[in-house]
Amino acid sequence: MNTLWYRDFPLSENHKDMGSRAEWTTHIGICVRTASDLMGLFTHFEQGNRTDAVIRNNLGEDIFHIEWEWKQAINPTVNEIQKLKETRNDTILSVFFSYSCVEDHKNNLNTIKQQWGKMKFPLVIMLVTYEGRSKRHFQNLETYHLQKGILKKVRSQPALPWWVEGSRWESIS
Repeated sequence: MNTLWYRDFPLSENHKDMGSRAEWTTHIGICVRTASDLMGLFTHFEQGNRTDAVIRNNLGEDIFHIEWEWKQAINPTVNEIQKLKETRNDTILSVFFSYSCVEDHKNNLNTIKQQWGKMKFPLVIMLVTYEGRSKRHFQNLETYHLQKGILKKVRSQPALPWWVEGSRWESIS
């Protein structure tokens, strides 16, 4: 998903600098479906216990369970980690995609870590960091691996394509 994040990006530096919650939900769904297609797998949305996306092979076996949430993990109403944990036995890998205010980032990571616990199965966490409360100004897309209580940062990339140096989207003024 990291590689596909900039593809068909719903914003433009010079024409549209803010996106709605629905646009970001759709964008994530497109990234998930494209990644699944590239791996030769099938994407099923809102499956089982209403998992946002389930990726299956041609035998119908679950490979990935993916949940995404607009609210931060520290919000008490966010139950996606628990949903992933409960369906864990049906899949090889679980993925949680969400957003994290820079001020709350450490608490969000600690909340996710606490909720996943010391599960021997891995959880990939993708968080878009942002500044601001009423309007989110995206900073980075950070990817983490959590397994057996150990959280490792795997990757960090600019959340906005025009911040990627040397890319075709880079802002050159």
